[in-house]
Amino acid sequence: MYLGGFVIECLLKARLMETFGWLQNASFPHGRSRTHQYLWSLCYRSHDLDAILAKLPELQQRLSQLGQRESNRILQSLKSICAHWTIFARYSPYGADITEARQFLAQIKELKTWLR
Repeated sequence: MYLGGFVIECLLKARLMETFGWLQNASFPHGRSRTHQYLWSLCYRSHDLDAILAKLPELQQRLSQLGQRESNRILQSLKSICAHWTIFARYSPYGADITEARQFLAQIKELKTWLR
């Protein structure tokens, strides 16, 4: 489950780089606006999936083109993972049972198709 969250993180960051092409240059954006510096930080230093997702409104637009029910389910799944996954899960004493792990990985697999 820990590594599954990184899959979503990498796919969201790839979207950031597609949306904001200048992010493909890994050097810090000296002299740019605070907004650009914040986006760079999200891409290269952050693991805050909620904050990254907030900068990608086109994903929600893309999902809204699906049927209402499917759109809501996929978007809720993505938001749930973004809200609950953390890089610090590695150090958590909480252990998911096999059912939770399977459900989480099924969500990751489904979301991969929509985030590519």
